[in-house]
Amino acid sequence: MCRTWFLGIGLALAAGIALGQTAPSEAETLRSLLSEVRQLRQALQTTTVTAQRMQIILYRLQVQVLAASRATQRLDEARSKVAEAERLRQQLSAQVEDMENLQSHTDDQRERANREVELQRTKKELEWRTSEEQQLRTVESEALAHVQAEQAKLTELQDGLERLDKTLAGQSQR
Repeated sequence: MCRTWFLGIGLALAAGIALGQTAPSEAETLRSLLSEVRQLRQALQTTTVTAQRMQIILYRLQVQVLAASRATQRLDEARSKVAEAERLRQQLSAQVEDMENLQSHTDDQRERANREVELQRTKKELEWRTSEEQQLRTVESEALAHVQAEQAKLTELQDGLERLDKTLAGQSQR
């Protein structure tokens, strides 16, 4: 009976020791799993924030590309108008010159008076065209400045996107 009693106590102690060892082992496993879940949650949150930032930057980039495109289109239109105004001014200038030459070679007083009226009208139109060309050149200059500003914003966004891409590439290699 003593033997059975020692055997019972020995088994109880062995079971207690065995249970004591598995309980901390399970607790350590749970702590480890909990820690890993927290790390995964943190990584997921970081990834979500990064994806949102990328979407915002890409949207801003798309909007800026459109703004730069519109500014470039306005510049092209302004340049076209300047070229047309310059062509018309040069044409009128040549016409005034021709009319002055013709005027100096006309002997008939009535024809000379008619040509003088026409010459004055053409000179006024030339003045108006010259003024218009100057105004259009101002518009062209402003359009060029606007294109440069929009292009600078676009470059800044592209640089930001490039930096973010390099940062993400560096993080993914870790």
